[in-house]
Amino acid sequence: MKNYARVLLFFGLCFPILFAAAIGFDFLHAWVEAEAHIPFKNGIFPGEILESGRWALPFTLYLTVVFSINQGRRHKVAWPLIILTVVLLAGAFTFGISKCLSNVAAVSVPPLETNSRFAGRQGLMLSQPGTVITLLDRPSNAEGSRVVAIKDKELIYQKVPAGADGKMIGLPLLPFRNVSNWVSDPIVSDLSLSGRFIAARLDEGLVPYLSWTLSLILLLASLGLVFELSCWPLANIFLGLLVFRGVLAFEVFLNSEETMRYLTEFTRGLIPDTLITSVILASISALVLIYGFLIFLSNLKYRSGKK
Repeated sequence: MKNYARVLLFFGLCFPILFAAAIGFDFLHAWVEAEAHIPFKNGIFPGEILESGRWALPFTLYLTVVFSINQGRRHKVAWPLIILTVVLLAGAFTFGISKCLSNVAAVSVPPLETNSRFAGRQGLMLSQPGTVITLLDRPSNAEGSRVVAIKDKELIYQKVPAGADGKMIGLPLLPFRNVSNWVSDPIVSDLSLSGRFIAARLDEGLVPYLSWTLSLILLLASLGLVFELSCWPLANIFLGLLVFRGVLAFEVFLNSEETMRYLTEFTRGLIPDTLITSVILASISALVLIYGFLIFLSNLKYRSGKK
């Protein structure tokens, strides 16, 4: 019972700490982007942080499940008890945070001041792939004249940089980061899509939300069987992260418009559209759990025969 209490305490601390760290990182990213904006933004709206930080909730969910299952196996907690605890606690924390984010997004909050100073002066050059823009006025003047150099084309002088719709043409950000990370960007993109799926399910109602989140959490918990493949906790964590990366990609694939259109035509109304993906995830979870139970029975029979 003492070991089980440790797992509960670990989960209760891990989930909010990871989520707070993820939101803090997203706020830092929004602040840097505001500083890189030309002209600089005077403030950051909390809604912008929440929208760009959709990845924080699934990021927290996936990592917490991995670490909690590993913690449970290290302390030799019964496997069924680990699955039940992870599903209930993860479902409760996810619902609570989703509800809080939805309420915060609906409240009108004044922007957070950044106290930015304008960088550069006349002649500041901003570049993006194939294009270089030279500002002829101060960067603080959004309507200032500029010269645009496009690859293999003549220079373009814009006295008033307005588009066909009359709106000012935006400028690229200051080059604080030029090299894209090909490893993290796809993962963050998939996590952001996953976070939007969770928010969309909450907007559809309690039943679609709970069916989706609980089936996803059940699949993650059932796939924790990979922690039985090795006796090294660190190796188990890496194996779990690899498996969960596959679940994240599969989740994004299931919720894509093309896949949903095909599944809707395939089921022909047999299953409500909002529950199709939930049924698929729950079915996979059931198969994994049955497979794990059969392995447990075979090992039990082997040990009794050996005695």
